[in-house]
Amino acid sequence: MDTKKALIEVKNLTVGYGSKIIQKDLNFTINAQDIFIIMGGSGCGKSSLLRVLMGLLKPLKGNVYFNGLDFWNGTQEDHQNILQQIGVMFQSGALWTSRTLAENISIPLKQFTVLNDKQIYELARYKLAQVGLSGFEHYYPSEISGGMRKRAGIARALALDPQFVFLDEPSAGLDPVSSAKLDELILQLRDSLNMTILIVTHELASIFAVADHAIWLDAKTKTMLAEGSPNYLLENGPETVRKFLRREAE
Repeated sequence: MDTKKALIEVKNLTVGYGSKIIQKDLNFTINAQDIFIIMGGSGCGKSSLLRVLMGLLKPLKGNVYFNGLDFWNGTQEDHQNILQQIGVMFQSGALWTSRTLAENISIPLKQFTVLNDKQIYELARYKLAQVGLSGFEHYYPSEISGGMRKRAGIARALALDPQFVFLDEPSAGLDPVSSAKLDELILQLRDSLNMTILIVTHELASIFAVADHAIWLDAKTKTMLAEGSPNYLLENGPETVRKFLRREAE
């Protein structure tokens, strides 16, 4: 029996900028400990939707609920509490190049905790170890590989022990082996930390490797065209989605 609880609920959501609508009438649910994929062609609004979910862009209409709390239309206190439960890895890793990996991980810890410097360093070292970067605390981003920078970005997303982790194109720019290792890490973190993970990606290998559930955002209709597991969508999704998942040209 599936006892997963709905943690994020998106209802009648419209995303856009001013009078320009990017996506409309979005309705979907993300369950506890799911790895949930937002996919779609270029320019469909994947990143804009992610910005709404992480608190950087207010929706034009609709609601987003985290654990039943209204993210955008609730109280300011609820909004801040939800934000502190979200960890984000941006597409490039977005690490400060002038700071070591440990110093990068320490930034949110210094801002949102009352830990002293020694405690913060030890916690930063632990977070790096969780992503396979033990011993790299004093390295700068320029001194490590692209895959390692992605891992460091994930470590920073984990700094405050978030309930929700959002990953923006985590495999972008990586070779197939590094991408596969990152997929393994994402699965390990979900299973060991009981996290709920949302990923924006167009990398097919990663989609099939990690996703429990996925939605497809369509650029032409400006709405969600399909949802389900990648394997279900491969066989039963609309033609546009099936062609994408089979890497076939339109």
